[in-house]
Amino acid sequence: MDFFFIFIIAVLPLGGEIGLREALKLLKEKNYDAKMFEYEVKKSEGEYIQSALFQNPVLSVNYTGLTFGGKHIVYDHSNTLFSVRIDQPIELGNKRRYRKLSALYQLRTTEYLKGSFIRFLSLGLIYAYFQALADRAYLEYLQKDLEDFGKILAIQEQKQKSGLISVIDFLKLQLYELELKKALTQASATYKRDLEEFNFYLGGGEYQPADTEKIPEEVKLDELIEKSIQRRESIKAIQEQIKSLDYEVKLIRAYRFPDISVGLEYDSFGVNYKPGIGFGLSLLLPVFNVRQGDLITALATKEQLLVSLKREEASIKKEISVAFEDYEASKQIFQSYLERRVVMDDLLERTKKAYLLGGISTLDFLDTLRTHRSFMNAFLQARYLYIQNYYRLKILAGEDDYEN
Repeated sequence: MDFFFIFIIAVLPLGGEIGLREALKLLKEKNYDAKMFEYEVKKSEGEYIQSALFQNPVLSVNYTGLTFGGKHIVYDHSNTLFSVRIDQPIELGNKRRYRKLSALYQLRTTEYLKGSFIRFLSLGLIYAYFQALADRAYLEYLQKDLEDFGKILAIQEQKQKSGLISVIDFLKLQLYELELKKALTQASATYKRDLEEFNFYLGGGEYQPADTEKIPEEVKLDELIEKSIQRRESIKAIQEQIKSLDYEVKLIRAYRFPDISVGLEYDSFGVNYKPGIGFGLSLLLPVFNVRQGDLITALATKEQLLVSLKREEASIKKEISVAFEDYEASKQIFQSYLERRVVMDDLLERTKKAYLLGGISTLDFLDTLRTHRSFMNAFLQARYLYIQNYYRLKILAGEDDYEN
């Protein structure tokens, strides 16, 4: 039995404990999906930089009027023309400014979307964190339970040898010991899976969640909804995207103003290459295409975003309300188990004493042990679910600072 304990402890992953605040910070820095989303921000940064750049000038060089034939194969005559010209396109109507501002707000949209995505990942981390704590607490309970049962089994073994209890009763005790070992093995495997899931959220490593003694504070539904509407990145992302669309509409409407191209040219004529300098101006006349279709699309997209904003606010209110109901339910369930905890522990101790004194049967004794073990599993799950639902509410409300 001692060897079995050593085996169980050895297979548990080693690693430092990490609190909830540190785990959420590590999630932002090392989570695989968070890193991937960071490149979406980089791409938006690139689009913003690109939107602020001026158009490149156009350089053209022409040499015409050469004659082929005669002694020199290729020679000049008085009709040759050598010209060098450089043209610079210029946008009018504040097009560059509108394009730049539209890209800027789109960049901010992407940054808020990243924050919203990390908040979504944080909900998964919260679940993995407290599920691991619940399963670890149950594992530790089973280890202690098996240790205590081993002491009782040793006492009953001596009684069986002395003929004070039957072989069948002692066999029932041995079978229950195997049942406990099986439950311990399963609990150990479950906890290992919990740690794998937990560390996956953290981008790898061998961390274990630190236990918490924090008692959840009282929360009010109206305050949670108000905070969430003010803080949630998903709402801010839509608001920034609407601003981006506003400047996109201004940009499209600015195409009613023609763009120009200003050029400077150097020319030389004939065999004497007498130079001449000139300049030119060209306009792109917005006669047929002033991006009418793009304007309709942009305006429709803006109206769609306004509806999406209202929908997101309604969705958050519903989300917070459901989470609040789950929290209240888990709180009541945990308090019910907490009230029964003292009674169940007292029943267990009295049953052990009565059994060792011969006051109850082996079957009644084992039935009490199974009942208490089942109760403790439910009690621990209820405790950590209560705390988990509290932090879930905090995350949904847009809070970022957490006490361990």
